[in-house]
Amino acid sequence: MKILWLSNCILTHEHTSSTGSWLQAMSAAISECPDIELYNITFGAKGKVEQRDCGKIRQWLVPKGRLVNGVIPQDIATTICGLIEHVNPDLVHIWGVEHYWALLSARGYIKQRVLLEIQGLNYTCAEAYYGGMTRPDIKSCVRLRDYILPRRRIENIQRSHEKWGEYEKEMLAAHRYISTQSQWVRASIAPYCNKQAQIYHTRMAVREEFMNTAPWGIPQEDAPIQLLSLSSSALPYKGVHVAIKALAILKQYYPNICLKIAGNYQNNRKAINKHGYVRFLEKLIQRLGLEKNVEFVGALNAEELIALMKQTHVMIHSSFVESYSLVLAEAMAVGVPSVVSYAGAMPELTEYGKAALLYTPTDYRMCAHQVRQLLEDRNLASSISEAARCVAMERNNINSVVERQLEIYNQVLIS
Repeated sequence: MKILWLSNCILTHEHTSSTGSWLQAMSAAISECPDIELYNITFGAKGKVEQRDCGKIRQWLVPKGRLVNGVIPQDIATTICGLIEHVNPDLVHIWGVEHYWALLSARGYIKQRVLLEIQGLNYTCAEAYYGGMTRPDIKSCVRLRDYILPRRRIENIQRSHEKWGEYEKEMLAAHRYISTQSQWVRASIAPYCNKQAQIYHTRMAVREEFMNTAPWGIPQEDAPIQLLSLSSSALPYKGVHVAIKALAILKQYYPNICLKIAGNYQNNRKAINKHGYVRFLEKLIQRLGLEKNVEFVGALNAEELIALMKQTHVMIHSSFVESYSLVLAEAMAVGVPSVVSYAGAMPELTEYGKAALLYTPTDYRMCAHQVRQLLEDRNLASSISEAARCVAMERNNINSVVERQLEIYNQVLIS
């Protein structure tokens, strides 16, 4: 069986970052299946096509190009279609609607049978984009550079999510086979799908480092209290400002508590070059007197993140919208106890509170309360940790993930 992926990341199997890490884990396992030939086309540098194979996987990097009405210029589209014809796959698996791949299929460029995978949805992110921020909060995110480059203004970024959301609805309406990872995603796409569409429930692979590591253990009683907030980049709908507000309450009980914020926040830039939301977070930290209680630790690879998780008392995942949340899945695999907003697919992942403590997304007071419960009750922290790891070991087991993926491929091909 020849399977061609159209994806948003270069397959390397080096596991250097969290970006697209589920694809890295999945591709490594699927490429070892005896009856599968796996190919991948993804984005590369401008100007030319580059072949960059990954082990047994044939892989091509194509230029991005400037989008017009959602798609790339005709010459790049023709190049991509030529590569697809060269591979002659039994099935094209398109990973995500965040980029133009599925528009090529929706508008007739791709003739082969297509399975469309839903990863994130811009139109749901647009609805939750500001993460409960007030109008003055939003205005305070506007920097001098935003007047020079208006597309970087927080309001314009939100509008770009809305605009791309219309393309996403076009993609959904045009595809017969759609794969999802959560009930929340299935509910979110239902109004826009073709009524004859077949919707599959797949599973998500987690990097083997997280699945194979020794489980989290409760830090010693005299260990400094450390919290963790993790997201790929500085986006208001990830709700880091809620975690910071909760931290201000927690500091009243634990003066030396520290919140470590992991991700590509680029906060070491000069003030004029910083993202407006990052400057908002920095001002919020100053206003709440938390300069000594917050540390931005940057983007981390798997080993660094696992080490940080094992030093952490509680992870706060404060996002306002998640179609799955790989961050949470990886934390559960390690077993670090988590306090999670009741948003998107996260209640499902936590078995509706059995494997994490939940709070309403804007309610930073309840967030702080749930963290305190885990800090004060070591037995509760242990039980949440064990429940989380148990769920992750079953749900994210690579063998069952691959088995389910191959089942879906076969079902699409015989339907």
